[in-house]
Amino acid sequence: MLEWYHRSNEGAFLSGLIVSAIVFVMLCLMDWGFDWIWTTPWLWMSVIAVAPLWGLWIISRNRWGISAGADWLAIKTGYVDLYELTEIKVTGTSGGLSWDIELTDKKGTELWLDAKELQANQALWDLVYNGIRYSVHHGSAKTNPRAIDKLRLR
Repeated sequence: MLEWYHRSNEGAFLSGLIVSAIVFVMLCLMDWGFDWIWTTPWLWMSVIAVAPLWGLWIISRNRWGISAGADWLAIKTGYVDLYELTEIKVTGTSGGLSWDIELTDKKGTELWLDAKELQANQALWDLVYNGIRYSVHHGSAKTNPRAIDKLRLR
């Protein structure tokens, strides 16, 4: 293994904390104070509705990382040979802010990854991108138009 990346849990924790604080402030503004805590039980249901955010944070903590060697990329579900890719697809939002990369190699193994996570570690992304470019330019990989555009494969 040459490079690896594992997402930090701080972002998920901070998001849950911010959303909880916003809901608390909104409830206080709706009732003009803190009396809602004792006098309006239905508002507690709103607070309980925020509980799944904390559950999502706990689930996200168990997420596996991404690792790469000189010619492979691996995640929890398997690994692909980067220099023997047969298909490269880029999917995501039409605005282009969030996109995913789907890689399939000659063994038929398919990996789906968030491009933002791949690019979080520059050295990891360099290894992956070199394999993608090699597979495309040597004619072994099919791409979709979005992959050509986003990954600058022309």
